[in-house]
This record gives sequence, structure tokens and C-alpha cells, in this order.
Amino acid sequence: MQQFIVDGWTLLYQLLYYFPWYVALVLVPMAIRVTIERAAGIRPETFESRITPLLPIDMSYEAAFRTITITVLYYPLFEELLFRGLPYLFFGTMGVIIGSIVWVVMHPAWQLQYLSSYPLRTKLLFTATSTGYYAANAAFYSMMWLNGAGLCAILYHIIHNGWLTLGDIIKEIELPAPWKKYRYVRKQPIADETPRILRLFRRKAKEPEPRKEDGIEHNEEEDVLPELRFVVKRSTRSLNDIVDEAKEFMFVKRKVKNK
Repeated sequence: MQQFIVDGWTLLYQLLYYFPWYVALVLVPMAIRVTIERAAGIRPETFESRITPLLPIDMSYEAAFRTITITVLYYPLFEELLFRGLPYLFFGTMGVIIGSIVWVVMHPAWQLQYLSSYPLRTKLLFTATSTGYYAANAAFYSMMWLNGAGLCAILYHIIHNGWLTLGDIIKEIELPAPWKKYRYVRKQPIADETPRILRLFRRKAKEPEPRKEDGIEHNEEEDVLPELRFVVKRSTRSLNDIVDEAKEFMFVKRKVKNK
């Protein structure tokens, strides 16, 4: 139990000791990369939404749990052990260097496929910024492995992926603020309107009867559509034309004159 407590304090000391290196080799290169890529027309949010299939549009609890488990826990542990931990165990310092180079090159290698619509100049710029950023990250994690702080490197990788992933998840969900009171407003209609029913055939309306107001007669004329009739007119074309065009009758529209 005492050995576990000492290891815990040692790990905490390592986390605090390497924090300035985390700022210098991870956060600062990230800010430089984002600034350069934004100037080149590459938007980080658009790029990340296309290359992150684990983040659906409608973020649910199960999707968020799966995303956090894979991105925050599985990827850091797998990458640190495969590209730095095991190579350091079997091949020493040279194994860490070679594994880190492979880890750096793999990131732009699979990310570039989502920039196929960009010009070649932008792709080359993205390759340079991405390679420089991950190279600085690899130097930070390799430093801890070479100094015997491999567990600290894994925890820093988990923390780094964690706050990035949580930021993406928070963008997809909306949490109500506890200090705000939300009121649901029910919109009232301005007026009740009955939709007019359009009919093909309408009877001619009767003439309105005059009404009296203050002893004065007023005549109101309704908007009445003119009565329409279909008149059949036999075609004068030949029988072959009628058979070919399948038009034996022609329908014309004619207004009825008011008598």
C-alpha cells in the first residue's frame, strides 16, 4: 500500500514536471498549425467533422460513450505501446525514434484523403503543418519514455485526446444553463382564416340583395368566377393523324355571355 502511494505521488510529480513541455511541444504547435491552416482556407471544424466518423450529427448517450472509450482510452494506450513502448523495450532509443517517425507519418497519410478537393499547394502545406505538429508531439511523448515515465506519457496522451474529444461532443449537444429560466411561449394566431376551396365548376351566384345602413341602400357585388363550359369540337384532321396522336376531340374553353 505504501509503495502504491509513493508511485501515485511520483506520477503526480511527473505530470506537473512535464506540463511546461506539454505546453511547448503540444499546445503551441497546435495553435501555430491551426493559424496557418485557417489562413490557407482549411477550417478545423469542417475537417474534423469529415474525418471523425465516431461523432454523428445526432449525438446520443451511446454514441458519446463509444467515442470517449475508443478515442480517449483505446487510441492513446494502443499507440503509445505499439509505437513507443514496445519498440523501446526491444530496441531501445532507436526503436522509439523509428516508431515515432512511423506514428508521425501515419497521421497526414490517412488525413490527406479528405482534402482531395483542395489544390496541390494546399495539400503540401497541410502535409508540412501536420507533420510538424505530430513530430513535436512525438518528441514530447518520446522524452517521457526515454526518461522512464512511460505511464506518464500514456496519461498525457489520454488527457490530450480527452479534452479534444469532449470539445467535439459539447459542440453536438446543447445543455441548458442552470442559472437561466426558460419560458415556453405559445404563439397565438393573428386571425382565424378559413381556406378557400377551389372548385373546377361553380354555379353562378345569385345577385346580392341590397342592404340598408342608416337608411341608405348599399349594393355589394361578390367576386364571382365566370361560368365555364366545355365545348366539344370534332377535329378536321385525317383518321391517321387521330390514331397517331390519340386525339379524337379537342377541348376548348369558352365564356358564357351574360344575358
